[in-house]
Amino acid sequence: MLKILIPFSDPAGGVRAVRRLLTDRPSSPFEVELLAVVEPLTPGKVRIFLSPERAETLVRTADVRWLGDVEKLLATSQIAYRSQIMVGRRAQIVSSAIRRRDIDQVLLPANGPHWFNTLFAKWREKRLSRATARSITIVP
Repeated sequence: MLKILIPFSDPAGGVRAVRRLLTDRPSSPFEVELLAVVEPLTPGKVRIFLSPERAETLVRTADVRWLGDVEKLLATSQIAYRSQIMVGRRAQIVSSAIRRRDIDQVLLPANGPHWFNTLFAKWREKRLSRATARSITIVP
């Protein structure tokens, strides 16, 4: 069975990637793994004090809400999926996730202005696909 990874760090990106998957559905059976990635709030980024435990609780709660929207799209389309929340540095988590050997394809939502993502998406796809030896699609 084909395994498709969708790592995302904002709800809109996750929804865009799933809608792209629904538009370009693979012909063979597949399963989707949703990976919601969030960086915890730290005292340098926020003007209020939060303990590390409270910050992690807040971001996990937000991620559960994000996953709800994306999971709903997959469930209504009757697509098998699994969900996971990871807290930490987004770049590191996504980089290691797209290199996993059990993943066949990656739909990676782009961050940044739409015009920039559209302009460089194909170049980034080729570069990442060569580096990871799997199909990676950047979703602008």
